[in-house]
Amino acid sequence: MGAAERRIVWIGITMDTTDVVLAWQHAGNLIPLERLGRYAQALTASHRIEAYRTLSDAQEDGAILALYRVDRPHATIADLHQIAPLALSSYYQMLHDLAREGLGPFQTGLQR
Repeated sequence: MGAAERRIVWIGITMDTTDVVLAWQHAGNLIPLERLGRYAQALTASHRIEAYRTLSDAQEDGAILALYRVDRPHATIADLHQIAPLALSSYYQMLHDLAREGLGPFQTGLQR
């Protein structure tokens, strides 16, 4: 199944990247739609989006890495740990926006 065909499940409802973009918009995220679509596609390629639950540090790192790779395709977890937290604030805000909508990422694959 390709990233464009990937479906995510949230409380029995099948969602796609468009639904993630709509959740971000509903939460008030002002990033342009085309760019939000790229972030949603990257996040859903390695994560299911489901009902919100607290993430461990490793799970949060994986979700942030998926989003960060839209802008830095070859980034690793080690790279994230060398970046000032403020430089990653927009990616944390995107996860917060999903949480405000009752959604959160659940990692389905390994991040390197």
